[in-house]
Amino acid sequence: MVAIEHDDEQCERCFVLQPGSGAQWRATMMVFALIALTCLGVAVSLALAGYWLILPFAGVEVMVLYWALHASALRAAQREVIWIGTSEVKVQKGRKRPEQQWLFQRVWTEVHLEPSGHPWYPSRLSLRSRGQEVDIGGFLQENERVALARELKRFIGPMAAPGRGV
Repeated sequence: MVAIEHDDEQCERCFVLQPGSGAQWRATMMVFALIALTCLGVAVSLALAGYWLILPFAGVEVMVLYWALHASALRAAQREVIWIGTSEVKVQKGRKRPEQQWLFQRVWTEVHLEPSGHPWYPSRLSLRSRGQEVDIGGFLQENERVALARELKRFIGPMAAPGRGV
């Protein structure tokens, strides 16, 4: 998902990139609790019937399910913000707050969309300037990534293309 914000004081354009939002954490935990209680309930009843070896496997199954849901929630919380100012481009990546940041000069920055070699694989969108490169929008759908590249090219780097051969 790409959100475009306008902030005249700080930047000319601001792009906020986030993965498509899934279910809320609370709803996910309610479904997890239902699955875990069902799984462990069946395992305990079978353990009481003499099949005690099922109980540790059911516990491992519930822990693996929790780990998978937690990893999915962390991935869904990713956020990338691209600030386009009058003279610079700033890219910030993180979850709740910026964890990584890159700063480029606006006129020398190139927006590069590298198509994939196979239809099954996504294209690669990056910003390049003076030997520094940062990939952006890796979690976006293909059509969103292409639209973002087109929109970024409207605002970034009019001098990047002619300077490529230097």
